[in-house]
Amino acid sequence: MMWNNSELKIFKKLNTPFKIQHYINELKYNPHSSAASPRVVLERGSAHCFEGALLAAALLEFHGHRPMLVDLIAFNDDDHVITPYKMNGYWGAISKTNTTTAGMRLPFYKTIRELVMSYFDFYFNTKGEYSLLKYSKPISLNRLNHFEWRTSQKDLITMGYKLNDFPHINILSKKELQKIPKAPNKVVKATFYKSNPKGLYQP
Repeated sequence: MMWNNSELKIFKKLNTPFKIQHYINELKYNPHSSAASPRVVLERGSAHCFEGALLAAALLEFHGHRPMLVDLIAFNDDDHVITPYKMNGYWGAISKTNTTTAGMRLPFYKTIRELVMSYFDFYFNTKGEYSLLKYSKPISLNRLNHFEWRTSQKDLITMGYKLNDFPHINILSKKELQKIPKAPNKVVKATFYKSNPKGLYQP
């Protein structure tokens, strides 16, 4: 059995994407660059976006979904990872975030591009510079099972870097991003409200 009894109690209880998102929201934000498996995250009660995405994928897999990630690559800013899922033929996403605006997306999006673009208007660095550059198609985590990502006690940061090796689709060029006016100050302040500064990219 992959999951122990205490883990199974959590997995059985978190049986919808909405319950999973609420649970992940309540985890403390981990500002460190090392990456832990879902088992370790459950033990310590903290996660950053990649760790939260892995936990969400494991929980969704337990309830019959394919374990997938979408990798978002930014320019002059933090990258981000979300966990996509399909419900009634539409895409949604679970997301652990250090901001107020890069979290869950309800399952109303027809395509992955639509889902990703819902993050664009709120994806900027602490200076308000828009930064979302490209995104991956859904990456099957079964292709990365050799990392034992569900239960490993090892640092999975190498696995996180491996996401960069999958094909990504450009949204805008760096030059085009830099031509966009900065986000309004009110929106920037709202986005980073109560963020952990240790986990924020400093441009």
